Amino acid sequence: MRHAAVIALAAAALVQPAHAATDEVVATVNGVPLYRADLDNAMRAAGRPDTPAGRQEMLHGLVGRELIRQAAERDGLGRSEAVQQAMRKAKVDAENRIYVAEHTQPQPVTDAQVRERYDAIVSELGPQEYRVSTMTLADEPTARFALMRLGQGEPFEKVAAQTGIQAAGDNTSRWVSFREPATEGHTQGLPLPLAEALTTLKVGEMTPAPIAAAGRYVVARLDDRRPTAIPSYDGARASLRAALEARQRDDAFMAMVNRLAAKAVIRPQQVMAGAAK
Repeated sequence: MRHAAVIALAAAALVQPAHAATDEVVATVNGVPLYRADLDNAMRAAGRPDTPAGRQEMLHGLVGRELIRQAAERDGLGRSEAVQQAMRKAKVDAENRIYVAEHTQPQPVTDAQVRERYDAIVSELGPQEYRVSTMTLADEPTARFALMRLGQGEPFEKVAAQTGIQAAGDNTSRWVSFREPATEGHTQGLPLPLAEALTTLKVGEMTPAPIAAAGRYVVARLDDRRPTAIPSYDGARASLRAALEARQRDDAFMAMVNRLAAKAVIRPQQVMAGAAK
């Protein structure tokens, strides 16, 4: 099993480079050379310790990879549709990756933007954090039936799985904090009536009645509460910067796609309508 794993690791790690005539050959397989550059690249990509034993093990993997490749070629798999499709996909992926790198210019994230984001997040926090589990039901009778089952002692997760519908954040106990008294648009994505109810519930209690929200009904349980611990700016700065940089990359990517779409003929036009917003 270890040899199989090393062969698979070598296959995944190696990107075949072009070789000069002077490149050092470290092994041959039926006359096909394996170069030191291949071995170096595989070691780096795999993150293996660069030791003589590690290199020997990786070389075994490269030899196994080449043996399998030659056997596959003898069976004519290089002409198979599966391989041709994989080659086309690899070509498209490489072209797209290079084009995106050359034609997107994300705006740099400034220290002022990081600080502004930190202040905005902190301003939305309240004195308490609430750990809440929620389930979303299709209609009020179903929601009341779920509450009845919960009142009879059935596990929250079981009832949610059997009667709830898929909704973001459902069936996962999560911590939220919001300014109190809760106001619309400042509840960390919770329906306002639910946020208001959380402040009155005791740990372990459920909402006494289903809460109407966006045409559905929500049942929730307060799992825990604690005073809000606000992280220091220095402690949060790195993660906030990374999140802002990721957003800038996404924005730059979508701007590039929209520029290309504006010059293209796309049918139906609605395909790109949502992405442009």
